[in-house]
Amino acid sequence: MIVMDMDDTLMTSDNVVSPETKDYLIQLQEEGYKIVLASGRPTEGMIPVAKELKLDHYQSYIISYNGGKTINAKTEEIEVSKSVTKDHFDKITDYCRKKGFLTLTYQDGQIIFDTEHEYRKIESELTGLPMKQVDDIKAYIQSDVPKTMGVDYEENISKARNELNGTFNSDIDVTTSKPFFLEFMAKDVSKGNAIKALCEKLNISLSEVICFGDSLNDQSMFKVVGYAVAMGNASEELKKIADKVTLDNDSNGIPVALKEHLYKLKRKRNEFVLNHVSLPLFYYHN
Repeated sequence: MIVMDMDDTLMTSDNVVSPETKDYLIQLQEEGYKIVLASGRPTEGMIPVAKELKLDHYQSYIISYNGGKTINAKTEEIEVSKSVTKDHFDKITDYCRKKGFLTLTYQDGQIIFDTEHEYRKIESELTGLPMKQVDDIKAYIQSDVPKTMGVDYEENISKARNELNGTFNSDIDVTTSKPFFLEFMAKDVSKGNAIKALCEKLNISLSEVICFGDSLNDQSMFKVVGYAVAMGNASEELKKIADKVTLDNDSNGIPVALKEHLYKLKRKRNEFVLNHVSLPLFYYHN
């Protein structure tokens, strides 16, 4: 299984998949590898790219909301779903308002917000989802949500992330996907836990999983898979725990690393076979 983050990993700076990367990932699926997308993006913002890569044709999976939801790419049926409750959403919103952050969440395929901010359009531009402005987001949202984000300038988000240190409270975890996105999810929601659950379902060993990422929200999967690759543009924190650092997201870093690593694996398998084949000492002829 090959798992990859989307923004700044699979996607180029122009928010597209390069032709070289696309063709190679489709080729690998034809050879029997399972390709999985794992992103902080909402599900609806991942499906078009999943279909472009033919994940639906090869019956693979999409892990969205940093692991909060896993769906079957072919049927779009939900395999796993863990949400932020309305009560916790209100507390997160209060926290973001106190900090001066823009609060974003998701409902019915839309990005919901209630205040203006210089960065408010970034999530919509990345995911392609429409934005809906409401008078009061706490009053408007009356149900559980898959994820909530606080959006602000990088230095303010970085300070808040360090203060929270991964935990908002006993039921809510915190991470970042981009330096201006502070993301709040239900407890124990992570890409790593979602990958573990998916591997168990598909009877795939975690040692047989390769993953690619660039940000803090990719750390959990780097810690559980067999081989973790950081993009050349990844954070220094992630590079430190990676098994390899490849080229950046604008230089086809994914296929470059995969071709090298999969070639090494094939060589090892061939050497193992050659070293364990028993040949007869004599050949008899009639």
